[in-house]
Amino acid sequence: MRPPESDVPPRAAFAAALRRVRRQLPDVSDEMLARRASRTPLPSGRLVSVNARRLGEWLNGRSVPRDFHAVLAVVRAVQSAAGSDGSGFSVADWERTWRAAYEDRAVAVPDHGTAGGDPPRDVAVGRPPSDAASLRERPALAHLIDAALRDDGVRDVVLTGAGGMGKSQLAAAAFHRFRQRGGVRLWVPAATRQSVLTSYARAWRAVSGEDGGPGWDDEAQADLFVDWLRTTARPWLVVLDDVDDPADLAGLRPTGEHGRTLVTTRRRDSAVIRPHSRLVPVGIFTPEESVGYLGARLSQHDVREEELGALAQALGHFPLALSQAAAFLIDTGMPLATYCELLGDQRETLTDLLPATSPADEHGGTVATALQLALERAQDLAPAGSARAVLELLAMLAPDGVPEAVLHTGAARRWIDAADGGASGSGTVPAGRAKRTALLSLRALHRLSLVTHDDSRRPASVEVHALVQRAVREAVPRQARLRLARAAADALEEAWSSTAECEHQPETEAALYRSVDVMRRTTAADLLWDGRMHPVLRRLAPHLAGLGRDGAAREVCRELLEQARTRLGEGHRDVLVLRCQIALATGELGQAAAAQASLRDIGRDAERTLGPTDPDTLTVRLYEARFLMEAGAVSAALDRLVGLADQLTEEFGDHHALVVDARSCLSLCRSLSGDAVGARDGTAAFLEVLERRLGAGHPRTLRILAELGRWSGEAGDTSAAVDLHLRAVAGLEAALGRLHSDTLIARHNLAYWRGLAGDHGRAVQEFAVAAQDAERALGADHPTTLTYRVNLAYWRGLAGDRAAALADLSELQTAVDEVLGTDHPRALRTRQQRAELLELSGGQEAAITLLTALLADMVRVQGRDHPRTCEVARSLARCRDRVSSGGSPGEEQC
Repeated sequence: MRPPESDVPPRAAFAAALRRVRRQLPDVSDEMLARRASRTPLPSGRLVSVNARRLGEWLNGRSVPRDFHAVLAVVRAVQSAAGSDGSGFSVADWERTWRAAYEDRAVAVPDHGTAGGDPPRDVAVGRPPSDAASLRERPALAHLIDAALRDDGVRDVVLTGAGGMGKSQLAAAAFHRFRQRGGVRLWVPAATRQSVLTSYARAWRAVSGEDGGPGWDDEAQADLFVDWLRTTARPWLVVLDDVDDPADLAGLRPTGEHGRTLVTTRRRDSAVIRPHSRLVPVGIFTPEESVGYLGARLSQHDVREEELGALAQALGHFPLALSQAAAFLIDTGMPLATYCELLGDQRETLTDLLPATSPADEHGGTVATALQLALERAQDLAPAGSARAVLELLAMLAPDGVPEAVLHTGAARRWIDAADGGASGSGTVPAGRAKRTALLSLRALHRLSLVTHDDSRRPASVEVHALVQRAVREAVPRQARLRLARAAADALEEAWSSTAECEHQPETEAALYRSVDVMRRTTAADLLWDGRMHPVLRRLAPHLAGLGRDGAAREVCRELLEQARTRLGEGHRDVLVLRCQIALATGELGQAAAAQASLRDIGRDAERTLGPTDPDTLTVRLYEARFLMEAGAVSAALDRLVGLADQLTEEFGDHHALVVDARSCLSLCRSLSGDAVGARDGTAAFLEVLERRLGAGHPRTLRILAELGRWSGEAGDTSAAVDLHLRAVAGLEAALGRLHSDTLIARHNLAYWRGLAGDHGRAVQEFAVAAQDAERALGADHPTTLTYRVNLAYWRGLAGDRAAALADLSELQTAVDEVLGTDHPRALRTRQQRAELLELSGGQEAAITLLTALLADMVRVQGRDHPRTCEVARSLARCRDRVSSGGSPGEEQC
């Protein structure tokens, strides 16, 4: 590097020489370079402090350092990082160049340019935040920002996200990268209108070289700067950091063909998004970014990567929270494992765990204060008090995918109405207006990035970060928490009840389950036991059982039962209900005899405690009769079901859901006892009742219509079975949707009866489509899906492709055993179907081996008199007869 030419002004020569050195580190910000220079020892061992803002002024020729050692520190830092030796420009050359510039410092700075003439020199005004300690570059977001700034069709780039996500750090990095010949960069703290005016006035003085003189206030100079941006040919970038109220920018939005605006804000509404805007959402760290940040920040601590990952997970990868937590650990010296335990204790508060005394890097607030500021602004955008009330409800639920419909329930409306002094619970607020209030509040929270409201899909849903939820819960006054928990649980119960007979909505039901599960695992758990178990807790086990997770359903009930016994006492209704659900799950897992014995004892306790006609008592008795039937005592079960169905009808009416279940179970029991005609006729009579009381298109009516098809087929009329199932499928698809569980069952059974009617090809096609739909709706490992796949393979075998069918059944047997257990009725039935296909394929010996072992297991599990056990015994006898007589396999179904 040669000394500058003598005809160049000394200050310009010094700045040019320093810029040539600076270009060796193009990807390093001024902030980072200044920090490196401050840590670089001079030959004497001395350290010199270098300020990033001053460094920018030296590079732009706006000022000359007072101390030559600061220059030397910068040059040595660049040489060290870039691996260069200065290219022949010695320390003496540098000192001579610096001294000439310093002595010439009184000479006026060359004109920075007005609208009429812009010299090619970069001008930077304003003070971006310093780089955070252990700064994460977040290259994916940086690429999106840079691409947007280069796009000719974009004028405004808006970084939006909740407070504390790192928007300002990303904007500062982009500010430093935006260096262009003759460019102007302005960093504006934009939280208030006055701070914007002040920054614009400073920028005008910098680009014009004028101080304005008396009578020129900030507003006048800001107007000149806005006009200059519109007309200048110089490239410019204006960063409006932390825009709180977009109304503060009225008349101050930068506009011009040669510039770009970069905005950071919590807002994401029409006030900040314009036709030529590009929105860049800034969210939480990725797990890798979180661990990387914590590892670098806590490098002086002896911590393992898995501990860092646990802390990051506990804080939900929230950048501001990670920064505060790291500062707290450094300040207190607390072991990381201890801190994680405290975070997991819901009795601890975020105010204590993320205190203001351990502030985050370059951020003026805490998680709690950032939330409060955003919530105050959201309150201004919604009916009085409603935004906070909606956020409080959401804070009690799952952080992801809460159905919007929960906020439109009567329970939610009453909570929101009470927040603004309405007639809570009085019913005086029209439902339409209450729904509008909830929606306006929800959108206000969305606009301030406190929640994410996704209304682009149906059903619409809401997400809230778990830390935001925790902070909101902790801010609810203690005396109001019980009412809030009841309101949230009541809203979930109301929403779940409304989906019971709607088009199949597995995602909605799963989201409701997650919210109930969150409530019972957080501080709200104690609030769900106010003299009883909240009714919504009853829904957990049936939901899990519907997913084929009977084991998980039993475990959940056991956890709840332990709490219920402690809180409510052994004879309480809820204790009996939970015991019943445990027995039901046990039976569904294939242990019919154990389930029946348990339900017998529960029934006695229920009759003594609740009375013989109580709905819960009758439900227990119904389940007991069902498992008595499944355990093989069909005749005894039939006697009980006849009387129970009549009693239920007398107590609740002939179209009650419990009556429908009882009549269905009664028909099944009649058929298993050998009276298929009686099952058909009884179902036909009951169908007439439901059609008269509920209508032909009601889901309960259609369910019984499908059952009539089954019993008609069992009675020998396969043609009627097909016709009735066709009607049932059409009605269920119209009423509940193609993927509802009742519809899927009817479609499966339609294919079954087509096969028995002789149309094997059509049956296989319908089995295949039903199996695909079941997998899409329920999942590959759901018991219903596995049942459909097993029967698809079986009917393919009956249609002639027996080798492939046997291979499929062998593979499916493993999946069925793993999901349901080897003693489950479906697992036993799959082995029976394999044996039948082996016999039809001529594999008599293999069939005998399989049937012998299967018969022993069926006798052990289901009893000797169970209909399926009898079928297997007959098949085994037939196979043995054929082997002993030397006969060939027949084509009839075994």
